[in-house]
Amino acid sequence: MKYRKMYRDNQVLLLFLFILNLVCNGVWLSQQFGILSVVLVVVLSAICAVVETFVSRFLKPLPLKATFVSLVVFIHNLIGLVDYYLLYQFGTVIDMSILDTILVTNTHEAKEFVSAYFSPMVIVLLIGALLVNIAIYKVARIWGKHAKGAVVVRLCAILGVAFLVVNVIFIIFLHTSVGVSTPMHHSIARVSWEYWRVTNETHIGNLLHVCQDVKATRNDGGSLKMIVIIGESHSLYHTSLYGYEKQTYPLMEDREENGELFVFQNAVTTNDVTALVMNSVFSLDSMGVNFNDYPLFPSVFKAAGFRTSLYDNEYLADESLYLMTNSSLSNLMYDQRNTHYYDYDGDMIKDISLTKDSLALYILHLAGHHVRYDKRYPQSFAMFKTSDYGGSYSDSQKKDIAAYDNACLYNDYIIDEVIRMFEDENAVMVYFSDHGEEVYEVQDYRGHGTAKYTPDIRYQLRVPFWVWLSDKYKEEHPLVADKLRKALDLHVKTDDMPYFLIDLADIDTEWMKPDRSFITDGVYHGWKDYREMIISQDGFNTNEGDHMRQFKTETE
Repeated sequence: MKYRKMYRDNQVLLLFLFILNLVCNGVWLSQQFGILSVVLVVVLSAICAVVETFVSRFLKPLPLKATFVSLVVFIHNLIGLVDYYLLYQFGTVIDMSILDTILVTNTHEAKEFVSAYFSPMVIVLLIGALLVNIAIYKVARIWGKHAKGAVVVRLCAILGVAFLVVNVIFIIFLHTSVGVSTPMHHSIARVSWEYWRVTNETHIGNLLHVCQDVKATRNDGGSLKMIVIIGESHSLYHTSLYGYEKQTYPLMEDREENGELFVFQNAVTTNDVTALVMNSVFSLDSMGVNFNDYPLFPSVFKAAGFRTSLYDNEYLADESLYLMTNSSLSNLMYDQRNTHYYDYDGDMIKDISLTKDSLALYILHLAGHHVRYDKRYPQSFAMFKTSDYGGSYSDSQKKDIAAYDNACLYNDYIIDEVIRMFEDENAVMVYFSDHGEEVYEVQDYRGHGTAKYTPDIRYQLRVPFWVWLSDKYKEEHPLVADKLRKALDLHVKTDDMPYFLIDLADIDTEWMKPDRSFITDGVYHGWKDYREMIISQDGFNTNEGDHMRQFKTETE
């Protein structure tokens, strides 16, 4: 009777929190709708409202109670606003990939994201949230006034059902390792659950240990300069090397015609988020199965006697728990690394320090085509104009497309300038992009990170990939050029990139798996099975419409 009276005396607050929970948690139904999901949203909202009301009842004095309630309401609204905005802008809500991205995003990237995606919709959501809270409070007062004590009985019944449903699901999960992930249906629980799944600290500790103990030697006693350029948000479908109608890569086209460039036709990335792609292309792991237990490829090169340098216009070394930014890991793997960002990639490559060492690895991670296309190139490269684009594009879309193509033209120049630095050396340059980019091809959307929701995944997951060999390298390694020519039509995935690089550098290490190199003497199995995984698993869109059929036909 004591607790019944307590809830009756606080039933307006109880009802307010219950409805607020429903509004905020209900966004998850856009990702997973069904009777069980609806039930879970309702019962978990009831549980949370009852617990929050119970805690507030015992907080004294009044300012402390008011602070607690205000904090609870603020957290619900904050997560709810972010969820609804992400749903509006990207068709998703807060999940593991979003949190992974946030955890490794620096201030530089955050500012770019805000400037690129801030829109009137943000103001609408903020005003809407205020109005929704006012409406919820008024409904709670009216409901509480007329429901009297009966509402407590109803909510207690809901709470009883909630415990039953949650426990049944929990038991099923323990026995079968499958089932519904209950916390996903409550916004605060979902964010907390996802956050604690992040084990980056353990990853870094294990990586430090593994990378420090790598043993490797180079079979060839000669010199070699290996240059690995990782592009950013580079669409294969805006690249003239791959048949795009606008001449966005004229310099690379010339080099291909001269026989210097080897262009792979069927490469896919492992993810549509940069941070997760970097995990894949730097680690010798396979698809993130045992990420902690495998070294990163720069440590293999360093162990083989290479001087290693990283020039990164997206990540700087700090104390964060991510392989691209962690200072301890960076100091272990690189002899040299830049310490500040550059307005343009061209400024960064001017700072490249050419070593006299006979063996050197240069890794360049470009800003490329990231988010703010118009900020990625100096105005001298603004060759494409909105008037160059017809079709059904709006003026703002044409402006974005022209800016993207200008960024491509500048990217072409950057890669060519890097090649020029090493033309007289025994050198190899490998270029590939972290992921692709959707630029209004199938919907009113530009960007990446939404492959699982887009009607056509190929724009974000297929990537450009090519290799340049200097004349000296071809003279000393004539078989490599022949192997590359034979491999150009293979279906390759960038997850195997470390093994390809080790093979090109002729490094011998116990970690090497020859069948994962694109130029193996054996059989490279490619990504036939991986293609099916992209299409049918991990929440990726399974729509078998015209776009998907075309993608599957192109990649058969």
